[in-house]
Amino acid sequence: MSTEDAATLLILSGSHGGALVVRAIGELDYDYAPTFRRELSQAWTSGTDDSPTLVLDLAGLTFCDSTGLAELLWMLRRSQESGTRLVLAGVSRTLRHMLTTTGVLPYFTLSASVEEALQGG
Repeated sequence: MSTEDAATLLILSGSHGGALVVRAIGELDYDYAPTFRRELSQAWTSGTDDSPTLVLDLAGLTFCDSTGLAELLWMLRRSQESGTRLVLAGVSRTLRHMLTTTGVLPYFTLSASVEEALQGG
């Protein structure tokens, strides 16, 4: 099996301490952006009514390209429109660099971990 065959994106979600936590594992790129949007839309619809905070756990993200960045910006806009606090947890050094280079880092709230995000840190 080649590395290309092994590439995938898995989205897991659940409520934790009054927040909706969505975990992205794998690659967030052109191929998996539709999966990301579909799964996040479903989690958003079912979970943010009772949760004023959405924690997007990106610690398991192995790759993110410009299409993935566009999906994160889509989540940011959606959270702003709905009044939901969006926190990106476990952002890798590479993704942080991408957010910084593109000038969008100041618009996101980042936490080192889900636990820290749930504590409001």
